[in-house]
Amino acid sequence: MSSRRCAPSLPSGQFQIRKLLVNEREIKTGSRAESAESYKLVTYGRIFAITRQAFVNDDLGAFTDFASSYGQAAASLEAQVLADLLYGAAGVGPDMDDGNPLFHSSHNNVAGSGAAIGDATLTAGRLALRQTTGLDGSTILETTPKYLLAPAALETTAQKALASIYPATTANANVFTNALTLLTDPRLDAKSITRWWLFGDPSAVPVLEYSYLEGAAGPQVTTRLGWDVLGQEFRCVLDFGAGAIGYRGAYTNAGA
Repeated sequence: MSSRRCAPSLPSGQFQIRKLLVNEREIKTGSRAESAESYKLVTYGRIFAITRQAFVNDDLGAFTDFASSYGQAAASLEAQVLADLLYGAAGVGPDMDDGNPLFHSSHNNVAGSGAAIGDATLTAGRLALRQTTGLDGSTILETTPKYLLAPAALETTAQKALASIYPATTANANVFTNALTLLTDPRLDAKSITRWWLFGDPSAVPVLEYSYLEGAAGPQVTTRLGWDVLGQEFRCVLDFGAGAIGYRGAYTNAGA
């Protein structure tokens, strides 16, 4: 004799509730949007030779700390590469994969007209970053501006815009005090003394990226004894590359 388990009968009201709870829905297949930005490494190198006589007569030790000198030179080169990349040909950065420059109206990350650093312009930049959408074009990233970048000529103006004050009324409060970290670079002055930028946290919304050859981070210095000339030769090689990998974490204003 076989037995069969029967589902317990339910009152009509309970059955309707269960039917609503287990109503079948199709789970749609999604996809992950990806960026197609890329860049390549460039090899930089210098060779410097010193005669034995120069070493012998170097009472001040000017030729003894080559590692430090090469390190400073490499750091300056890297900063210049990034400054050139950020500014681009006309202050709007390099072209991106979508055919538009890094800073473009279609990216909603450039001011419509140039204006000096101030409460109103910083507010406009912050709003643009807040409204930035992700790669899918719909997800709002809510990017919070973290850094204000300006040329050295605007350093005092920027410091005043971020300065702490003790207002008598809330209308006079400086809302950007302690909200932004000021960064200045004199390399930007050679390109423009008015343009300024806002950046979000690069760990969340990266804009510029730099890389070294794997296993050779920073300048690589090698030496050998001179053969044709009695002395020593120094060679420094740096494999370094930088590129724009996204536009969603940055905003620029041409200034005035």
